[in-house]
Amino acid sequence: MKLRLTFRKFLIACIVIICGGILLYGLRSQILKIQDQQSYTTAKNYFAAQRPDKALEIIRTRDRTITNDRSADWIELEIDTLEKLGNVDRLRYLFDQNPSAFSSRETASLLMARAMLRTDNQAAYRKLRNMWKLRTQNPAVWFAFDVDALIVEGKVDEALKMLNSQSFLGQADAGRLMRLALLTSKNDLRGAWNYMDRAYYLAPKNPDVRSFRAQILEGIGKISMARVEYVAAHLAEPDNPLFRDQLAEFYRRNGNMGLALQTWSNNLNERSADFIRLKALFWSRVAYPIKINNANSSDISGTLRPLVIYLQEMPGDRFWDNAAFQDISDQQSFLDTRQETYWLRLLQYLKEGQEKKAYDLLQSHPFQANNWSPDIQSALEKVLAYRLGYNLPVLDVDLSTANTINRERHQLFDQLDQIAKNGAVTPELANLMHSKEAFAAVFMAGGWVEAALQLHQLAVLPDNFPDWVAYGLTESLRFNRGNKAALTFAGKQKKSSFLELLTAELLIADGNNAAALAKLEGLAYLDSDIGFRAAWLLTLARMDQRNPKGARDVLNRQPRLRNSMTGKEMEARIALSEGEPQKASQIYASLGLESTEAIAYLANKAYREKDWKTAKKLTEELMRKLPDRMELRQNLKAIAEAQGAK
Repeated sequence: MKLRLTFRKFLIACIVIICGGILLYGLRSQILKIQDQQSYTTAKNYFAAQRPDKALEIIRTRDRTITNDRSADWIELEIDTLEKLGNVDRLRYLFDQNPSAFSSRETASLLMARAMLRTDNQAAYRKLRNMWKLRTQNPAVWFAFDVDALIVEGKVDEALKMLNSQSFLGQADAGRLMRLALLTSKNDLRGAWNYMDRAYYLAPKNPDVRSFRAQILEGIGKISMARVEYVAAHLAEPDNPLFRDQLAEFYRRNGNMGLALQTWSNNLNERSADFIRLKALFWSRVAYPIKINNANSSDISGTLRPLVIYLQEMPGDRFWDNAAFQDISDQQSFLDTRQETYWLRLLQYLKEGQEKKAYDLLQSHPFQANNWSPDIQSALEKVLAYRLGYNLPVLDVDLSTANTINRERHQLFDQLDQIAKNGAVTPELANLMHSKEAFAAVFMAGGWVEAALQLHQLAVLPDNFPDWVAYGLTESLRFNRGNKAALTFAGKQKKSSFLELLTAELLIADGNNAAALAKLEGLAYLDSDIGFRAAWLLTLARMDQRNPKGARDVLNRQPRLRNSMTGKEMEARIALSEGEPQKASQIYASLGLESTEAIAYLANKAYREKDWKTAKKLTEELMRKLPDRMELRQNLKAIAEAQGAK
C-alpha cells in the first residue's frame, strides 16, 4: 500500500513537471515572439527613417540568433534594406535561397542582374530575367541588360541588330545609345561619339552614361578626360561597387596603384562587395601595403566569401598557404576564375625557390585575355626558362604596344624581348638573371612593388648588376618602407649618377638639405638627363632659399635645362622673384600654348587686368589640358559673371 502511494505521488509530480514545462515553453515562445516583433518594428522604423545601415544591423543580429525562421516579412525587409544599401552580394545569396521573394522587387532584381552580367554569370541572369519577362516596369533597362548578355557571350552582331531594332522615349533611350557607342567605337569613332553625345544630352547625370563616356575616352587615349568621367560615375553612386571598381581599375591600368588601392579600400565595411574587399586585400599584398581591418566572417557575403576570409587571415610574410586553401569550399572554381589565386600561387613558388612549379604554372595561365600584367608574365617565363636551361619563349604579340599599363615600359622587358629574339645577353643582365634578385627585379619593373620587396634578398647588390636594379629597389623601399629605409639601402650600394640623384631627392624629402645640395652640385652640370634634373632641383632649392641669383647661375651653367621649356619657365619665375613681371610675361608669352604654367600665369594676368576675352580663352585652354581641375570651371564662371557685370 505504501509503495502504491509513493508511485502515485511520483506520477503526480511528473505530470506537474511536464505541464509546467509545457507552460514555460509556451510562455518563452510567446516572449520570443513579442521580442521578435519588437525587433522587426525597430528595424522597419530605422529603414523608414533612412537609416538602412541600422536596420541591417538588427536583421543580421537576428539571423545569427534565429537561424531556422526566415519569415516573409523579415525577408522582404532585408531585401528592401540591401537594395537601399546596394549590397548586391547579400541580395544574390537571398535570391539563391528564395527566388520567389524577389517576384515583387524589381529594383533589387536590376541590381543583381547588373552584377550577374558583370561577373559573367549567365545562368543566374537568365533565371532572374525570366521572372520579369512579361511584367517589368523598366523595359529599357532590361533591354540594355539583354544586349549586355549577348556581348558577354561574344554575339556582337546580334547585339548590334537588337540595338537597332527599337528605341525608347527620353532618358530611357540613353542605355541603348551608350551601347551603340561602345560597339561602334572601334570602326566608327565619330559615329560612336555622336551616339554618346545624344545619350549625354538625354541623361547628363546618369552614372552609366558617364561610365561609358569614360571607357571611350580612355580607349582613344584621352586619359585625363576619362578620369573625370570615371570619377563622376563613382560619385553619382558612391555605394555602387561596380562604379567604384571601374574607377580603381582605371587607376591600376594607368600605373597609379596608390589611388587604385585607395579607391578599393575606402570605407570598407560589412556592406562592401566581396570582390571589392578581395581586390583590396590582393593589391595591398603585391603593390602597396595598406591597413585593411579584417571583416567579421559573418558580415561577408557573396560567392567569394571563402576566398576573402582565407586571404585576410593569411600571415603577412606569405602569399599562399596551400594547406589552408584545401579547407575552403569551391577551391577549383576560385583557381579557374579568380586571377588573384594565380598570381599569389606563382609568387609563393618563387619565394620558396620552386622554380619548376612556377614555370609550369606560367604555362597554364588561364587569364591571358585579361592578364593583369602581360609584361611580368612574359618576363618571368623568359627568366625562368633561362635559369632552368630551356629555350626562351618568343611571343607573337608585341608587348611594347600591348602593355596593359599606360606608362613608359621598363627597359628590362625590352631587353628580355631582345634576348628571346637574338640570344644576345649582356654580362650585367646575365648576372642579374642568375641571381637571387632576378624575380624581385621583374616585379619591380612591372610596378608590383610590394611583391618585389617580399622577393628581395640581398642587402648589398653585386657591383656587376645593371645600375637600374639598385635605383629601382631604392625607389621601391622609398614608396613602401619610407625614406630612411631607402637611404640606408642606397648607402650600401655601388655609386652611380642615377643613385646619387635619387639619394639627393631622398635627403631633401628627409629634411637634410645641406647633404642633398652637396650631391646636386656634383651632378648639376653633367651633359645628361641626370644633369638636367639635378640642375632643375638645384634651381628650385635656390629659389626656396630666396636666392634667385644663385638659381640663375645654375640655370646658365646647364645648357640642356636653360634651352628647354622647363628652363624657360624657371627663368620666368626668377624674373618674378627679382621684381621684373614684364620680363616674366614676355618669357611666358614666348612659350605659347605649349606650357601649362605659362597659360595659367597669363590667364591670371588677363583676369587681373579685366581682359575678359583673353582670360576666357586661356582658361578654356587650361581646361582642355587639365580637364579634372574643377576649380577652372569656377574660374570660367567668375569670368562670365564679370563680363556680364561690366
